[in-house]
Amino acid sequence: MSTIERYISDLLHFHDCVIVPGLGGFVANYKPAVILEDRNMFLPPAKEIGFNRSLSHNDGLLIDFIARRERITYAEASVLVTRFVDDAHKRIGAGQIVDLGDTGLLRRDAIGNLQFTPNDTASFLPDALGLTSFRFEPLETKKVVRIDIDQPVPRLLRSRSPRYWAAAAALIAGLFLFNTELKMPEVNQAGIGSLVVPSTYFDNAATATSDSEANTQSVSSDAIDNSIEAEYQVTAADLPGYHIIVASFKQSVPANKALDGFLRKGFSDAKLLDDGQGRIRVAVSSYLNKEEALNALNDFRQQPGFEGAWVFAQ
Repeated sequence: MSTIERYISDLLHFHDCVIVPGLGGFVANYKPAVILEDRNMFLPPAKEIGFNRSLSHNDGLLIDFIARRERITYAEASVLVTRFVDDAHKRIGAGQIVDLGDTGLLRRDAIGNLQFTPNDTASFLPDALGLTSFRFEPLETKKVVRIDIDQPVPRLLRSRSPRYWAAAAALIAGLFLFNTELKMPEVNQAGIGSLVVPSTYFDNAATATSDSEANTQSVSSDAIDNSIEAEYQVTAADLPGYHIIVASFKQSVPANKALDGFLRKGFSDAKLLDDGQGRIRVAVSSYLNKEEALNALNDFRQQPGFEGAWVFAQ
């Protein structure tokens, strides 16, 4: 790189425009840092150099800089610049490329226009001294689910979509379909229907109701004398017919007390039935005909305390 070319490059570090009299002006524009996401590249800030052939008048900047550096007169420095420009035009006219070092390249295109190509590897920005472009690997991000432990349960339930509840209902129905031998829970659940309905249970509404001990207490608690110790015979499960059930127990003592209470209230046909699955049912009436049992069931359910009655078929 000749002396003139090096001086042009040095001036571009501290000036935004350097004019070479008779050739053109080199203009520096600030270019901020850039991240090329498609290439995972980081480009530091720099000065982008352009060329304007219309800026050919002498502003004295280049010649004065050369005179001070070379310790020569202004006139002598002006001669050096003139020789450099004449040589550049001669080489460009011959189709050659003029290499200006860190500044770039000058050449003529196919139709004779002067073209300038800047040197992308050089940075003329003092603030970016030492910074170079580099490639980086993208970080793998993981989604973190935030759980609000202070959120009340009702609010969480309301936030569920209808599709969620439909899926939950289908899952519960599937569990009941493949497991029909679940036992009745031994808890006091007045007014809550039975979760598992054996296939032999039916009524005229095709819906079975609860046979829990809570229904027994709501029907006959006022008719049972806790002091009664009478024991009644439990009929075998193979007794044919249709029986209206009003209570169910797992132990014989409360079953006997409940039966005694119904007998005292006038249900002379009341009896205890063993369903063969460990429970003792209290039947207040039995029928050989299905239609008669369903009609009687409707009458029973109209009476207070018998809303939970249902039909047990042997």
